[in-house]
Amino acid sequence: MVTQVPLQLQGMDAFSALGLGLLLAALYDAVRFFLGGAKPVVFFCDLLFFALSAAAAVSFGVSYSYTGFLRWYIAAGMAAGYAAYFFAVAPFTAALRRGLLFLLLLPWRLLKRYVIAPLGKKLGAHREKRKKKRREKKKRKKEPLQPAGKVLYNSN
Repeated sequence: MVTQVPLQLQGMDAFSALGLGLLLAALYDAVRFFLGGAKPVVFFCDLLFFALSAAAAVSFGVSYSYTGFLRWYIAAGMAAGYAAYFFAVAPFTAALRRGLLFLLLLPWRLLKRYVIAPLGKKLGAHREKRKKKRREKKKRKKEPLQPAGKVLYNSN
C-alpha cells in the first residue's frame, strides 16, 4: 500500500488530470461537430468517450501519476477539466463554429439568392405562360362559335 502522498504531488497530478479532461472534452466537442447532433450519433459518441475517458484515466494514473495507480483526485481533476471546458470554453467554440459555418455556407447562400432563385422564378413564369397558352388552345378547340344543330333563322 502506498503511503500518504504529499499534497503538492496530489495537486500536480490533479492539475495534470485537469488538462487531460480539457483535452478529452475538446476532442469530444470536435467529434460531435463533425458527426452532427442526431440522437444515435450523440449516444454512440457518449459511449465512446466514456470508455475513452476511463481508459485515459487509468492510463494516466498508471503511467504519469506519482503513486502509479488511479486515485480519486485524478478522477476529480478530469471531471473538473470536463466541466471547465463545457461551462467556460464550449460557448465560445460554439460561437466560433456558427461563424465558421456561416462563412463556409456564404457562397452557397449568395449563389442560391442571386442565381438559382431568379432563374427558378423565370423558368416558373415561362412554364405558367406555356400552361396558360395550352389551356386557352384547348378551350378554343372544344367550343366552336355555335353548335351546328341550333342555328336559328329569322323568318320575317
